[in-house]
Amino acid sequence: MKILVRHMMKKTRSGGYAQRDEIIEATILHFGRGAECEVHLTDPRVLLHHLNITHRPAGLYLEASSGVEFQLNGVLNTAATVKPGDHIYMGPYDLVILDPPDDTDGALSIDYARPLGNDLDELIARSNITQNRTGLSIRGWAWLMLILTLTIGLGAPLLSFYTTDKPTDVSEFQRAETPITRSLLARADKIWQPGPMSSVHAHFGDECGTCHTDAFQQVSSNTCVTCHEDAGPHADPVAFPVAALDDQSCATCHKEHTGDANLVLSSEQFCVSCHSEIKTIAPDSHLNAVSGFSEHPEFHPTGLEAPTTTPVNRVALGAVPGPVDTSNLKFTHKKHMNPAGLKNPTGTRTVMTCATCHQAETGGVAMLPAKFETSCATCHSLQFEPNALDRAMPHSTVDAAKQYIEDTYAALALRGGFATTAPDTPAPVRRIIGTPMTEQERLEGLAWAEAKAKAVIAGPYGKGVCGTCHQIESGLSETDWIIAPVQVQTRWLPKGEFTHLAHKDRTCVTCHAAPESELATDVLLPSVAVCQTCHGGEFAQGKVRTSCTSCHSFHNEMFGHQKRETMGLLAQ
Repeated sequence: MKILVRHMMKKTRSGGYAQRDEIIEATILHFGRGAECEVHLTDPRVLLHHLNITHRPAGLYLEASSGVEFQLNGVLNTAATVKPGDHIYMGPYDLVILDPPDDTDGALSIDYARPLGNDLDELIARSNITQNRTGLSIRGWAWLMLILTLTIGLGAPLLSFYTTDKPTDVSEFQRAETPITRSLLARADKIWQPGPMSSVHAHFGDECGTCHTDAFQQVSSNTCVTCHEDAGPHADPVAFPVAALDDQSCATCHKEHTGDANLVLSSEQFCVSCHSEIKTIAPDSHLNAVSGFSEHPEFHPTGLEAPTTTPVNRVALGAVPGPVDTSNLKFTHKKHMNPAGLKNPTGTRTVMTCATCHQAETGGVAMLPAKFETSCATCHSLQFEPNALDRAMPHSTVDAAKQYIEDTYAALALRGGFATTAPDTPAPVRRIIGTPMTEQERLEGLAWAEAKAKAVIAGPYGKGVCGTCHQIESGLSETDWIIAPVQVQTRWLPKGEFTHLAHKDRTCVTCHAAPESELATDVLLPSVAVCQTCHGGEFAQGKVRTSCTSCHSFHNEMFGHQKRETMGLLAQ
C-alpha cells in the first residue's frame, strides 16, 4: 500500500498553509504516539496506537484501537471505509481524505488543529487564585489553621473525655448490659486512637475509659489486672526475684492499638535476651542457656521418680541412665508393630499400626489413653475356663475379676451340666441341668467351686493372664495378689506446648521410634535433633520458623514440683 501523507505545518502570511508531503509504503498505516507508528503524532491526548488505515478494494479503511472512537463527518465510529472529501477528527488532529495521485493508493492531509498549549493556558488563567482574592493574609491563614488544629485535635477530645460518664466498679458484662450516657462529642476522642483495637479487646473498644482511666497517662498494670487477675509471673518470684516483673508495666510488652500484631510479643530476641545468659542472671536456675531453637538444649521429660510416688524427676533424653516410663505395664512396641502382623484368636494375622491403639484427642494436642476394650480385647482374651468360653473376666479391678471367677464357678456348680472329664469334678456339678440337688450335694458342689476358683485365680488363667501385661504384686497367699497401679503419663513436657494436629502430614514413626522399642519403660519422645530437622529459629531459611513462644507460654501458674494431676497421670 502506497499513501501520500500531507502534513499541514502552519499558516503563512498570505493566509495559506505550509505543507510537507511524504510518501509512505506499508501494509498497515499506523497513527499514534508510539515510535513504531508510520505517522508519529506527539500530542499526549493521542494513544500510542490510535488509528490504523488499510487499503481495501472499496477504498481506504479506518479502524480505531480497542476502546477508542473517531468522528467521521461528525459521526462517532470505530471503523469505516472513507472516500475523498471525508473529514476525520482524531483528538486534536483533523484528517481530510484527498484525491490520490495516479501512482498512489490513497492520500490524506493532517492538521494539528487544536494544540494542547492553548487549552492549558486558558485553564491556568481561569484557575489562578491569588492571595488577595481570599480576603486573608498568609499570617491570618496560619492562625486560622492553628486554631482549627487545636480545636479538633485537643479541644474536642478533651471535652469528650471529661464530659462522658465513666463506669465505676462495674464488671465487664454489666458494662455491656448498661448503656453509658454520652455527650454530644462523646466520640471525639477517637481522633487520638493511633490504630485499631485487637480482636480480644474489640468488644469494649468504644469505651476508652475502660482502660484509660487517667488522661495523658499510660494504662496502669492495676487496670489490666482487673480482668487478667489469673496472669501469673514469669518465674517463681521467691526463687528468682529478677523475673518477678514487679517493676514492669503490662503495656511495656503488650502493645494495644496495633491490631493483633503486637498485643503479645513473639520475638525470639525478647526471650533470649535473658535466657542466653540465664546462669549469670539467675545462678540458682536449673535451666540451660539457649539462644534460639537451632541451639535448643535436649528435651528433659518430666516423669515420676518411681512407680506410685509423687515427686517428679526431669531427665534428658539420651542421658545414661535416661528417663523411664513408670507405667507398671509390660509391653513391647517392636513385637506389636511386626510388619508381618500378629496372629489373632481367629487364626488370621493382623498388621498393627500406631493408629490401631493411639488416637489424638479432639483438639489434637495430646493422645487419648489406649483402652483395653478398644485396643487390646480383639487379640487378648480374658477367658479363664475352657469349658465355659462364654465367660471372660472383666477388665476392671482385681477384686472384681476375682469375684467374677468365684461367681462363675459357683453358678456352674449349682446349675449343673459342667462338661468336663476332670476326675476331681463331683457328680453334682456334672449332673443334668435343672436336676434337684440335696443339701449334701449343694455343699459338695460349692466346695468344688471354691477350690476351682482359687486354682484359677492363682494359676495361669487368672494371675498369669493379668501378668501378661501388668506388674503383679504378690501377697501372703497364692490368691492374695494385686495389680500395680497403672500410671499412663499423657504429658511429658508440661512446660511446653505441642499439637499433633499441626503435624498430621507426618507419620508417627517420623518422630517416634516405636518399631525399635522392646521395653514398656522406654520414653518414646523425639529428641530435639529430630525436631530440628524441620524446625529452625525465628529467622531460619528452608525450615519452619519457630520462635520461643511457639512452644512456651510466658506467664506461669505454678512453680516448684509439679503435682501428679497437673502432669496428666491417668489411671486406666
